[in-house]
Amino acid sequence: MAYNWQKNLTDVDDVQLRAALEHAHIPALLASMLHLTGNTDHFDKVQPRFELMAEDLDGLNDEQRTVGRELAFAALKDCRAGAEPVQPAEAEIETTMHRITGEAIPEELLPMLREELNLFDEDSRRVEINTQAMDANFRVVIIGSGMSGILAAIRLQQQGIPFLILEKNSDIGGTWFENTYPGCQVDSANHLYNYIFEQNTQWPNHFSGRRELFKYFNGIVEKYGLREHVRLNSAVKRADYDETTGQWTVTVEQGGAQEQFLANAVISAVGQLNIPKYPEVEGVGRFAGITFHSARWEHEHDLAGKRVAVIGTGCSAVQFVPEIAGDCAELKIFQRSPPWLLPVEEYHAPMTEEELWLFRELPFYARWYRFFLFRTKAVDGELPLMYTDPHWNGPSNTVSEGNQLLRDALIESLAEQTRDDADLLAKLIPDYPPGGKRPVLDDGSYISALKRDNVSLVTDPIQKIVEQGIVTADGNLHEFDVLIYGTGFAADQFLVTMQVYGRNGRELVSSWDGDAHAYKGVMVSDFPNFYTLYGPNTNIVVGSSIVFFVENQLRYISGCLKLQVEEGYRSLECRREVMDAYNEQIDALNRQRAWGAPAVSSWYKNKRGRVTQNWPGTHNEYWQQMRAPSADELILEK
Repeated sequence: MAYNWQKNLTDVDDVQLRAALEHAHIPALLASMLHLTGNTDHFDKVQPRFELMAEDLDGLNDEQRTVGRELAFAALKDCRAGAEPVQPAEAEIETTMHRITGEAIPEELLPMLREELNLFDEDSRRVEINTQAMDANFRVVIIGSGMSGILAAIRLQQQGIPFLILEKNSDIGGTWFENTYPGCQVDSANHLYNYIFEQNTQWPNHFSGRRELFKYFNGIVEKYGLREHVRLNSAVKRADYDETTGQWTVTVEQGGAQEQFLANAVISAVGQLNIPKYPEVEGVGRFAGITFHSARWEHEHDLAGKRVAVIGTGCSAVQFVPEIAGDCAELKIFQRSPPWLLPVEEYHAPMTEEELWLFRELPFYARWYRFFLFRTKAVDGELPLMYTDPHWNGPSNTVSEGNQLLRDALIESLAEQTRDDADLLAKLIPDYPPGGKRPVLDDGSYISALKRDNVSLVTDPIQKIVEQGIVTADGNLHEFDVLIYGTGFAADQFLVTMQVYGRNGRELVSSWDGDAHAYKGVMVSDFPNFYTLYGPNTNIVVGSSIVFFVENQLRYISGCLKLQVEEGYRSLECRREVMDAYNEQIDALNRQRAWGAPAVSSWYKNKRGRVTQNWPGTHNEYWQQMRAPSADELILEK
């Protein structure tokens, strides 16, 4: 395949080029040189050696970085002088995949990583469907227009299958429309948090805010002409399956009136993080002042000069506390359990103009940068540090030697940030293993906010909420003008906002009884032609981004639709025994992870102690299982 890269180096002099290279990610720069020289000789002079938890996350020292920049400078000067970029051999591409981190890739991982690299915009996760024999009235209903719902719509559009998107909100965007609290941003590296076939090389930040993310997804909707397929302000209340026709009747409510739509298949894209969760303490709702949940931020209230209470110290609170701390006369944060704070220096860092130039102008630099991120986070990342060692005799707040080393490193980071404040340090150290609960990214902004004179972190348990404020277990009354719940989402309450009736009148949420489970996260026995995106046991604690998982879920769902459309099946569902066996395997693996260990109390677990949200395996294991459905997994009816 021919390259479509156009050289734009003629307007850049040597000084400007060197200045840009000072901002380069050297492993990605070295990989990009493959397309300038056609070989990997430069790796013989500069070889990255990536190590997890190392101080230099690119695997290089300053001297090596200087050599790497000089090699790139020489190659780019030749290119500017007229040398054409070359198309390297597949063997050289594979060698670069190995050498970008200095670790050989196991053979079984190469297919997934080659697909993820996606040098030539091949979109290998797209499934083609022959619709010639499809019924003229065949239609799929998608519930939700966030990241997952938009992707589902694109896939159906590419396949030529009619679809309708039902969205409860007044605009598309899902999470990035609903969550508008100050400081709201993605906690996956942004170059991983976009569709593989619509990669944005010009993100303004390494971890962009919700405005940029909403802009990205809104732009995708416009590019693919999806708005004409969206019904806004349409909340799905019920879905009923007809065993005779194999169709679903989806009932929506809009402005008090109800309307029904027929569908041959339903894709639920409502996700896990959309229902605000409130603390289980006495008096929720009694506070007489201004009160709201961070997921439904009320921007009309000016916090300047106010006494403000925040309940919760999860991801949302860690993001918005630094944003509001300077405005409040007094800010008290009530903490039940501290999160593990993962230090990420570039968490709030903007992309420099030089970085954006490199992403825009260097051949395949952006693809190799994304590949490095995926390789180090999804393959060589922290997941093995979350594995429980049955022979581990260390402290109960760790689950293995690697987990202990990670804990020590994180505590060292906290100690450096708190300096001489031993009391604050003690409050910030969790009593559970790293990975036991969702870790939170921070560049030091949160702890800096906690150290302000007008801010305090309260660890006394909340006894009750009263009209004036909060009463803690020590009997103290803390009075406030504003109370903000930063207590996250009811992530285990899958599909509770609607009633879904499958075979024999079986209702989905009732049948789960607080213990949601599905086959591969996308199908449930007795609910034919009904699919869930970001469903049970598909969340990731560490790794790349949820986009990778949803892309592969839609590959599998597309395979199911392919069977339904091309083979003329009326209904398709997973076998009960197959689903049960799958969930037994998932449960066993989750018990071997830090978040599922019996001694660890975590919001990842439901009231039965079962982990309903998290995927316990590797990215490659999920990628392998989602490549295509197999007939022996399914009940197929014509």
